[in-house]
Amino acid sequence: MGMVISELSVIVVSHNARGVLQECLKHLRSHWAQAELVVVDSASSDGSGEWVRAHHPQVKLLEVANRGYAYAVNRGLEAVTGRWVVQMNSDVYLNAGDLETLQQALEANPQAAFAGPTLVTPKGKRQSFGSFYAPNFWNLHAPRPVGWISGALIMARREALADIGPMDERLFFYNEDLEWCARARKKGWKVLLVPRKVLHLGASSTPQDPRFIAEGYRGGLLYSQDYFPLWHGLHQKAVWLEALLRVRLDPNPLRREGYRLLKEKLEAHHLNTSFFS
Repeated sequence: MGMVISELSVIVVSHNARGVLQECLKHLRSHWAQAELVVVDSASSDGSGEWVRAHHPQVKLLEVANRGYAYAVNRGLEAVTGRWVVQMNSDVYLNAGDLETLQQALEANPQAAFAGPTLVTPKGKRQSFGSFYAPNFWNLHAPRPVGWISGALIMARREALADIGPMDERLFFYNEDLEWCARARKKGWKVLLVPRKVLHLGASSTPQDPRFIAEGYRGGLLYSQDYFPLWHGLHQKAVWLEALLRVRLDPNPLRREGYRLLKEKLEAHHLNTSFFS
């Protein structure tokens, strides 16, 4: 058993991932049995909800429409009461001490709203967030303020959430963590990357659907529109040009379709409408 974190709430978001959800809850119940646990199931068709009710009656189950990750997290946030609030994917497997380490980082940094671990793949490699993010990991021996952390697992301070607000539900999938962290920093809070390795399987709930490709770009454009308005026009033109070239040249038919959808939405000026609406 891990140490008891007083007033801990954990929100697990899942969609058609019953197998990994079972393992995720096994870890959580083993190490934080006293925590308030909430599973937000986004319209799964694989029996996830029935399994939770049958095997974990003490876990609060919220079965909601599949309106994206931010929507699911927000329904969970409305249901929990703890001072320390964790929102996480079902394909993150926690071990004893992981959440305590994040809590300690937040307690040591009163101006920090969010803390996230260093996510690693099943092969033990650090999960990549691109070359621009990589310097955040250099000489990471203590919690470090960064621009954003992955929404796969974020521990939040309750009083900060009251100031920052919920995730942006315009963002169906991808970029919701980036925007949430940017909003926190805009309000004067810090976001901490913590040198604690945590396993993240990745892509357990993401089907091979061209809309996900297009949705990632749409969310990025909404982000630049809100936070970098002077550069948004240039960003939009660059994305349109990339989509045009990919439609013509990309050898992968799934990616070509994703970029075709993106190009059409850009030309119709419908950025505020999700590809999953």
